[in-house]
Amino acid sequence: MKQYKVSKSQQVKELTRRVPPVVNVDIVVTKDWNYLVGKRAKGAPDPDFGHWLFPGSRMKFEETPQETAMRVLKNELPGIRARLKKLITVLSDKGFDKRAYGVTIYYLFDYLSGNPKPNKQLEEFKWVNFEEFKSLRNAYSLEIGIFQEIDLAVRTMNTTEDEILVEVNKDNKEIGTIIKRDAHSNPQRYHRAAHIILFNSKGQVILQQRGFQKTHHPGRWDMPGGHQTAGNTIEETASQELMEEMGIKSDLDLKRIGLFQNDKQSEFYYLYWSIHDGPYKFDKHEVEKVKAFECKKLLEGEYDKDFSILPHVYEYVRELIGVWEPLLKK
Repeated sequence: MKQYKVSKSQQVKELTRRVPPVVNVDIVVTKDWNYLVGKRAKGAPDPDFGHWLFPGSRMKFEETPQETAMRVLKNELPGIRARLKKLITVLSDKGFDKRAYGVTIYYLFDYLSGNPKPNKQLEEFKWVNFEEFKSLRNAYSLEIGIFQEIDLAVRTMNTTEDEILVEVNKDNKEIGTIIKRDAHSNPQRYHRAAHIILFNSKGQVILQQRGFQKTHHPGRWDMPGGHQTAGNTIEETASQELMEEMGIKSDLDLKRIGLFQNDKQSEFYYLYWSIHDGPYKFDKHEVEKVKAFECKKLLEGEYDKDFSILPHVYEYVRELIGVWEPLLKK
């Protein structure tokens, strides 16, 4: 790549007239509406030891913000497994840190498992909500304000376009990672997703109405499912999505692997099915409603007037007739 050339006088002019910001990346790990914060260790290079804050680091040259976030997770929260979900916000330090003009990028992570271990940067950890964070000794006033902004943003967000997905090649072999928005805008790059068709013991198919704030297909009726994110197997993805979207654990059977392609994306989908009678508990940020549909009526189009059901649901229900039809005879 040809580099942009700049003269010494131009460089001096830029550095004296404009203050280049220092870019930091902080990570916000959530579990049950609580956030994981750490207490700065005494041996840390920063002067703010003893203060409670979100784990973070300055972004290194040639790192992407997402790569910095993953490095922070590994180095400052060892022992924690978490999934990068999306960008929360970007904030300046408002002149709080006199060493440099700082801009911080905040990424949301969903907690998966594990407990954080003390390290060179952070020596103690707590899961806290906003009120509990305010009461912590040695919490910066700036951090308290930022915590409140982030808590509000997390509770109102509904998209996951900054997730890091597993990237595969055309033979469905893992080759690295890809940001979700890139996976949805480049059909030359491949990714994976889990699709789950859920039946009850009466032979009805359980569908969910997608949240009206969702980026793709808001308000339409669909099955549970989601993309395979970095650090997870496709089997783990299927189980996690079923828990997140329906609030249940259930044994899953793999029907087949297919490939969906259009002018936007190339996705290997893993079609799973399961039988579960609930009760179903769903996240209102993700799902508006859950409803049981009679499979025969669905395939005959009797629901089409009142319910906007995505086309692949019909395909999957028809394909899985060997699962639901015997249940009707019990």
